[in-house]
Amino acid sequence: MYIGIRIGQEVEAQALTMASHVASLRGWHPALARAEIAALLPQAELLRLESRRLVQLNGEISIEQMQSAVECSSGCQALLWDAIVWKHEEDSTAFYQHLDTYLETYPRTGSVAVRSMKHEGKMTGVSSREYARTIGGILSSQGYPIDLESPEHRLGMVFDASAGIIACGWMIGSGDDSDGIVARRATDRPFFKPVSLDPRLARLAVNLASGPRDSGATLDLMTGTGGFVLEAALSHRETYGVDLEPFMIEGAQKNLDWAMPASEAKLLLGDATQLPDVIPSNAHQRIAGFVLDPPYGRNSQGSLDHAELIEAVLLSSRKIASQKAGLVLILPMHPFGEFPDEPLKKEAEFELLHGDWSEIEETFSRTGWRINNRWVEHVHASLGRLILHATIVPQD
Repeated sequence: MYIGIRIGQEVEAQALTMASHVASLRGWHPALARAEIAALLPQAELLRLESRRLVQLNGEISIEQMQSAVECSSGCQALLWDAIVWKHEEDSTAFYQHLDTYLETYPRTGSVAVRSMKHEGKMTGVSSREYARTIGGILSSQGYPIDLESPEHRLGMVFDASAGIIACGWMIGSGDDSDGIVARRATDRPFFKPVSLDPRLARLAVNLASGPRDSGATLDLMTGTGGFVLEAALSHRETYGVDLEPFMIEGAQKNLDWAMPASEAKLLLGDATQLPDVIPSNAHQRIAGFVLDPPYGRNSQGSLDHAELIEAVLLSSRKIASQKAGLVLILPMHPFGEFPDEPLKKEAEFELLHGDWSEIEETFSRTGWRINNRWVEHVHASLGRLILHATIVPQD
């Protein structure tokens, strides 16, 4: 039977287990990954499945849009096209029957292979190898040539042990647990600081703030070593970075040249509180995403305290933002535990390392930005990060 959860509520069982599309998420922070894929595919309706790492996507979504989302995503390892979602039972005959119907309903032309992915360990009583072998036989019986090395199409299968779910469908994306983002660790770059963000969080923040790649430009408000700029440029976005210090601009440019020598990203010396004077006029009202990881270790903005600095940057950003712009702000906080599966609850009490949360909250409201959600990332025993996503409030 088909099992799903719509924001915690059971979905009625269906005879045919078609589940629209299914996103298979990486495990490092599923809650952020869900928010990221929602931002990259805004036309989709997201339904939580019982699994912590599987999300159903409903709506009119083209293969091209899905391909673009997976290519630049940090938290999504693959999308399964018009997938089957099956709650494992001992008798797998019905599953194979549905799969046979699925392959006839959604045929592909060219060579194929079966690609298996495991979530949350091994599923009890299930042999992924046996499933792959049987499905390979079904594909062969329907006339598909099998090519395990370089197939033109892959039939993806996710075995989710946490929920006893098997999801299956034509796969878009690599299906790898790591897509190479973590290979660009800050310490491997020509220019880095100890506080540099993990590249997978930097990429996710860019996507969460900016949305689809064709929605507009991304602006790193205080570039520092260029972590956000690198990830925005590598995901083929129009990219700008601003910093007050020539030393940081020079260092960020070294990192950009190292990661993407032919990049057209623009690093600009200037003040993030005066963006209309810094950003080229032809980019005004085209900035779709703002990312901000304030440099708390260095007072680069003169006499402004941290709260005043954030307020000034938010006001400045509004002046060049597109009508549906998003913003991700990352703030250091005292350790708060690990919450990778859910956003931070509204009533949660926590302590920032710098400033007071109520003051930050009021600042967003006062400057015309709406806070949509917050997440916590555990860094180590003495540090956590608050990841905040906001969108611009339309002006009258």
